[in-house]
Amino acid sequence: MMWNLPTAVEIDGKEYAITNKCDYRMVLDVICALNDNELDDEQKIRTALYVFYEDLSDCNNIEKAIKEMYKIISYGEEDEDKNENKPRLMDWEHDFPQIAPPVSRILGYDVRMPEKYTHWYTFLGGYMEIGECTFQNIVSIRNKRARGKKLEEWEQEFYRENKKMVDLPQNLTEEEQEWLDSDW
Repeated sequence: MMWNLPTAVEIDGKEYAITNKCDYRMVLDVICALNDNELDDEQKIRTALYVFYEDLSDCNNIEKAIKEMYKIISYGEEDEDKNENKPRLMDWEHDFPQIAPPVSRILGYDVRMPEKYTHWYTFLGGYMEIGECTFQNIVSIRNKRARGKKLEEWEQEFYRENKKMVDLPQNLTEEEQEWLDSDW
């Protein structure tokens, strides 16, 4: 059983501190780095490790450091099932404006206040309890659209009025976006 919120991980008998005591904003920065299409896979991992750990300079087991980072991001679960065939229903960066208010409501304070520390697990706990809200409606519409299901009339209207909020970014590289924007 784990009763405390992790602020460090153990790698080969040595403890390595997690940046900002694992504040959720730092973890979201790591997730953004891991999803950055402008970086190659090695750069994504290097950037994520640099942001996640306070200091890994004397770590000889980078594989374990990566595994432990993913484990913390995954709420303490082993990240074995990638669910690559499931449709992507949310994006932390794109959806944050709709996620922060209900998480704040659940936690009883505004998580966007820069001086307010919120551990990643606390933030995820609030996220998992948000219930009925705009974000839940957005995810429901995305899910129905991804599975080819018919939207209710109110969902169709919501989608028409909030297309930019509902549609997830395609994560194109600059070159791909320039090509799409050109007159090809």
